[in-house]
Amino acid sequence: MSLAAFDVLARCPLLAGLPDDDIAALAACATRRRYAAGETLFLEGDPSHGLQVIAEGEVKVFLISPASGRELLLHYERRFGTVAELVALDGGPYPASAQAVTDTELLVVPPDSFVALLRERPNIALHLMRSLGRNLRRLVALVNQISFQEVQHRLAGYLLRKARHGVPFELKTNAQIGARIGTVSELVSRNLSRLHAEGAIRLSGRTVEAVDEAALAEMAAAAGR
Repeated sequence: MSLAAFDVLARCPLLAGLPDDDIAALAACATRRRYAAGETLFLEGDPSHGLQVIAEGEVKVFLISPASGRELLLHYERRFGTVAELVALDGGPYPASAQAVTDTELLVVPPDSFVALLRERPNIALHLMRSLGRNLRRLVALVNQISFQEVQHRLAGYLLRKARHGVPFELKTNAQIGARIGTVSELVSRNLSRLHAEGAIRLSGRTVEAVDEAALAEMAAAAGR
């Protein structure tokens, strides 16, 4: 059974901490849209659909190389996450494309309604600015890693953070890992094999059974460029 719009929005990390009356105002404007697995939500360059929150399912956001047609996965969004929330605020076109990974239901606050609410309730706008500011800091950290570290070093840092939550652990897909560290799945696969061969990790299928934390920490701290 689908959750009520208020309950979905109240669980959305981007909106966490908003007063109930602000959540209720957003919920009153929201409509539901359903997408089958594999269906496109929007393409790069399309106009904004407004604020989109995932009530059920999973969405991937990606870019397509105009030269090669190769897909670069940017990130996955799951239940209660938002899809391209910055576009809802700035009103510009989508900078990337999005597709439903599984059967997906979105709560959508249309652009006109969303802008009107921000004018009526500036507290929502201030809250979103703080949330987006935190996201921007994470993106800046990723840009720094991409600029100054090789894929192996970024992957070592990712594995080290996972290992600190407990070993053994299951790896996500190479595409998902690539989206987290700013690379493509082929390079993730190649560098996982390399780390395994060098003894920094021990892999069995998609399970990391053991890690050499000192080795991973040294790699993660290295600047390769």
